[in-house]
Amino acid sequence: MPLFYQQNINATTKMAIWSITESLDFFEQKVSSTVLITHPPKKVQHLAARLLIPYLLPEVDTKLIKYANNGKPYIQNSHFHFSVSHCNGYAACIISSKDPVGIDIELIQDRVGKVAHKFLHATELDKINTLEQADQLKQMTFFWAAKEAMYKMNEKLGVDFSEQLRIEELAISPKGILNASILSDALALEVQIHYEIANNFVWAVSVM
Repeated sequence: MPLFYQQNINATTKMAIWSITESLDFFEQKVSSTVLITHPPKKVQHLAARLLIPYLLPEVDTKLIKYANNGKPYIQNSHFHFSVSHCNGYAACIISSKDPVGIDIELIQDRVGKVAHKFLHATELDKINTLEQADQLKQMTFFWAAKEAMYKMNEKLGVDFSEQLRIEELAISPKGILNASILSDALALEVQIHYEIANNFVWAVSVM
């Protein structure tokens, strides 16, 4: 099992990343899923993420994973919260015994710049535009991963990424923790974003 990275976020939360090198047959022998995926590379990524769940939480039976109406997976009859993410070559998972959590992992690719206006607030974009072009791409990818993680943690549909998911600081350090806010008409939920910007990908987790 090529476990690429593992970290305890806090006393009740831990995460792991898997660098995917195995074939589909390997994963099908290790874990099952009721989700219908016909594209082999996507299926490999999906199963790799699911296999990380019992790695982080050995007592869990992956057959007990269900999906809520909003599409969020959960473990039936369990108080644990979890979130998974995957991209080409990597799968990631975060588990908490206390609070909702979210995780996202994204490859650093040029295409993020084409959709940046859809998820970045004007103030966030203004900060990013002060950087060199290569750094702009990394920051856009960080913001996208962080906001995806916030969205997954929030467990609500219909969230406006640019207006309601807000990050006031740039991720200047390659690895660190930033404060962020999930805004609504009723309140502002303050969260922490733990992240790492690697050579070719970014991961981010959102926790209380």
